[in-house]
Amino acid sequence: DLLIMSSDKHSSTSRCPAFLFLFAEVVMIVLYGVFVEWGPSTDFKESVPGENAATTQTIQTLYPIFQDVHVMMFIGFGFLMTYLVRHSWSSVGINFLVTVVAIQVYFLSAGLWKRVFGEESWEEKIHIQLLNLIQADYAAASVLIAFGGVLGKLSPFQMLFLTIIQIFVYAFNEVLVFHTCKVFDVGGSMTIHAFGAYFGLAVSLVTTDKAKAKDHPDNTSNYTSNLFAMFGTLFLFMFWPSFNSGPENGNGMLRTQIATLFSLIGSAFTVFMFSTICRNGKFHMEDILNATLAGGVAIGSAANIVQNPMAAFIVGCVVGGVSIFGFEKLSGILQRKIGLYDTAGIHNLHGMPGLLGGVISAIFAAAMTPERLGTPVEDYFFGRSAHLQGGWQIVGTFVSIGIGILGGIFTGLFLKIKWLNPPKEYFSDLEFWHMDGAEEDWEQPVAKGGEIQMAVKTETDRGVTDRLATDKAATDRGLAEKIMTPNGENEITSNKESPSKPLKVD
Repeated sequence: DLLIMSSDKHSSTSRCPAFLFLFAEVVMIVLYGVFVEWGPSTDFKESVPGENAATTQTIQTLYPIFQDVHVMMFIGFGFLMTYLVRHSWSSVGINFLVTVVAIQVYFLSAGLWKRVFGEESWEEKIHIQLLNLIQADYAAASVLIAFGGVLGKLSPFQMLFLTIIQIFVYAFNEVLVFHTCKVFDVGGSMTIHAFGAYFGLAVSLVTTDKAKAKDHPDNTSNYTSNLFAMFGTLFLFMFWPSFNSGPENGNGMLRTQIATLFSLIGSAFTVFMFSTICRNGKFHMEDILNATLAGGVAIGSAANIVQNPMAAFIVGCVVGGVSIFGFEKLSGILQRKIGLYDTAGIHNLHGMPGLLGGVISAIFAAAMTPERLGTPVEDYFFGRSAHLQGGWQIVGTFVSIGIGILGGIFTGLFLKIKWLNPPKEYFSDLEFWHMDGAEEDWEQPVAKGGEIQMAVKTETDRGVTDRLATDKAATDRGLAEKIMTPNGENEITSNKESPSKPLKVD
């Protein structure tokens, strides 16, 4: 009865936001019709001789990279966030929804800001190139990172609103940092990870109902949900070198891929070791699901300017330890001191490693020499000296963090509007999904961690006890039937008055 009442309570979700966003989709389609057209590499006719051959070569190089990054968005991030035991449908489903919206909004937003900053002409329409597809996935990644901070605490319509606003702000920050600051950020440590993390943390700080989130019983995982989340981690780990190397080419692309792999190896190994040290000699799945990936985040800004392969291992090992510290200590401190409820620990996986990635890129840039480059440093660093470029790397990092925080605060204030259907309950699929008979999963209490083995043992013991009781009852019943006298009287009963009379058993 309680379950039926709960389902009835969740069945009154308003449909009005759906009509609003359908209207927004119509507007975007019209804007595409007015402002977007095929570019030189996608047009029906060649603008210069041999352009088709060059396009084919570009496709052979970049389209596999795009496929890898695309898998990271939909499967990697999607399944990584299914660890919440009663929010897994929303985790992977909303991930799907906001990614497709983010890609669509990005082309229009980036096209606008490139014209505002003078990078492209107002006289030209927005052109769609293969590299733009990868950049659109990068924009979506910043939203998915922010999603981790508010996971289970925002409705699907609130996430759609957040996506549209965040992509608009992301595109502004991207053009500002690359066009004005002229930084090196090939893998997005500052513009994707740090920006997305602090945007999401700011939204979480503004929108989270602390009383509802504190010690919520469904803000947990179990054996099965963590296993599904591990699929996401492994996909992200495998394809991260492609993510970081997308904008590069030639030697720089291969150098970026190798440096990223080495940094990931360093963080993964270190996290496994530190997890046993910090968690009483056993691995903790929260650490393995998240902190193992910190090396890919931290090396992002510097992956194409790492002077020695050894340095990539060092970066991964150091940032793996930092990420473990975040999950083990810092998250709890921030929750108690300022009420920051970071559901998926994005500050530990993306925020701090992204910040460190910007600082690390400044160190590598400042240490660059003409001998290493084979050309004057000024030719490589936009006319700047190595030390000056290092300073601009720091500027770009804190610009991204600052814009992320300010954008997140204002977005969070807008998200408090009631007509966006804020969730009545946190960390639950029931309110926004037809469960199709799966409601029975909500009848059982969530078994987590060490409670799983005890629950299995209890269920086994109960089954054995029931079987023994059933067998004993059947035995007694059969015995009683055999002891009936010819006139129908039970001999056991009749002998109560004469206990010395022998029983006749056939």
